Amino acid sequence: MATDEHPTTITIFVYGTLKTGFPNHHVLSDFIASGDISLLSPSATTATPHPLVVGPRAVPVPFLLPLPSAAGSHLVSGELVSVSPRALSALDSFEGVPHGHYERRPVVVKTAGEGAKELEAQAYFAHRSFAEEMWRRSGEKGFAEYTRDMALHYVKDQDRPHHITTLAQVIATFLHNQMP
Repeated sequence: MATDEHPTTITIFVYGTLKTGFPNHHVLSDFIASGDISLLSPSATTATPHPLVVGPRAVPVPFLLPLPSAAGSHLVSGELVSVSPRALSALDSFEGVPHGHYERRPVVVKTAGEGAKELEAQAYFAHRSFAEEMWRRSGEKGFAEYTRDMALHYVKDQDRPHHITTLAQVIATFLHNQMP
């Protein structure tokens, strides 16, 4: 995939709504069609446990927390994609990196199946400024996977309640509501 147009690519670990068949995979679709994103592995896990939390029912958005090996965390499953600089810029914007919603951080992952290997990728983690509070609000219990059942309750931006239309509002709602 590295060409003169895309001299370097970055490996991204996707674990939530961007996965194949999940609510925001459409964000990747045009980039897949143009060759700016390609699937490297449909099945990978973090090499060390990380907390994966999902917001309350009104906003069940998944957040990987930058608290490696916290008690109650798991090896998190997801997919690996190779991303061009052009697609990376769009993903950073979608994930709210410029606004401090998520931050792209390194993570070591293991691919599954024959020829499995361990490699360094990057993933979108909840911003460290509120990650510990999210963990506390989640009862310090995480998930190993953002599942299709969880995604059934995901509400796209345009369909959310009028007071929860932006990622900043999703985060605020998460931080001010106790999890069940």
